Amino acid sequence: MRVGVDLPYFSHPVEIRDYVQAAQDLGYAHIGFSEHVVSSSASPFPPGLSFDEPWHESFTLLAFLAGVTKSIELSTGMTLLALRPAALAAKQAAEVDLLSGGRLRLAVSVGWQRRELEAVGVDPSTRGALIEEQIEAMRLLWTQDLVTYHGQHVMLDEVALHPRPDRSIPIWMGGGSFDTAGMPLDVTIKRAARLADGFKMMAPLGINLDGMLQLVDRLRAEVAAAGRDVESFGLEGRLVTHVTPPDQWASNVRAMRQAGVTHFGIANRIVAGTVADQIALITRVAETTRAEWGEA
Repeated sequence: MRVGVDLPYFSHPVEIRDYVQAAQDLGYAHIGFSEHVVSSSASPFPPGLSFDEPWHESFTLLAFLAGVTKSIELSTGMTLLALRPAALAAKQAAEVDLLSGGRLRLAVSVGWQRRELEAVGVDPSTRGALIEEQIEAMRLLWTQDLVTYHGQHVMLDEVALHPRPDRSIPIWMGGGSFDTAGMPLDVTIKRAARLADGFKMMAPLGINLDGMLQLVDRLRAEVAAAGRDVESFGLEGRLVTHVTPPDQWASNVRAMRQAGVTHFGIANRIVAGTVADQIALITRVAETTRAEWGEA
C-alpha cells in the first residue's frame, strides 16, 4: 500500500518546498492537494476552511512541485476538471507528466461551487455529463496521433498534442460532501466505476472506518458490474489526523491495507501550525504507522 500526505494550505513557495521535500525524505509515496480557481463568499465552506484560504491552481502547483521534488508521486485531490476545456487540461497534464518523469496521478471531480463554475462560463447543471466527455477526450489526446471527438459538450476535430505523454495518465475520481460525511452519491460511485482508474475518498470519510470499508466493497462491486478488472482499480483510503486518536492511527491503516486498498492518504491539510509543526506531525504519523504500510 502506497501511503502519502496532503499538502497543507501554505501560500509561500519556501513553505511548500520545505514540506514536500520533507514528506519525500520521510518515504511518503505521494502528495495530494485540492484547488479552487475562484472562491465565493456566498458558498458555505466546511468547518475549518474559508473562501480566502490560499487555494492554488492545480497545474501551476503541480509544475512547481515537479521542480522541487525527485521521486514523490504528484496526486491532485481534486482537480476540478469542468473549470477547463478538455484539450487544455489534457495538454497541461501531459506537460506535467513528461517534465516530472511520469509522476502524475490526476484525480478529478465535478466541483461543488456553482459560482466558481459560472465564473469560467460553465453551466453547473452540465458538469456531470461534461466530466465524462472530458475524460474520454483526454485519454484519446494522450494516446492517438490525431483526434476527432464529437460529444455534446466536447468537440475536437483532427487535433493532436505535441509532445504526447509516454503513457495514458492515470485518472482517478472522487466525490462526496460534508453533508454526506464524505460518502459519495450513487451516481458518483457508478461514474468512477465505469470511467476512472481509481477512487480517492474524501477526507471526512476518514473518520468512519466502517464507512470506508463499505465503500471499498461497493466500488469493487460496481467495477465488476461495469465489466472491468477489479484488481486494477485503485482505491485510496484516508486518515484524519486531528480527529482520529493517535492510538488508532496504525490500526486504521492496517484495516485498510488488509481490505486491499492500494493507496492511503494522511488528511492533515487543515491542521493549523507552521511548516515545522506540520513536518513534525507527518514524522509522527510515519513513525506510528510505517509498520502497517506493507510493500509500496
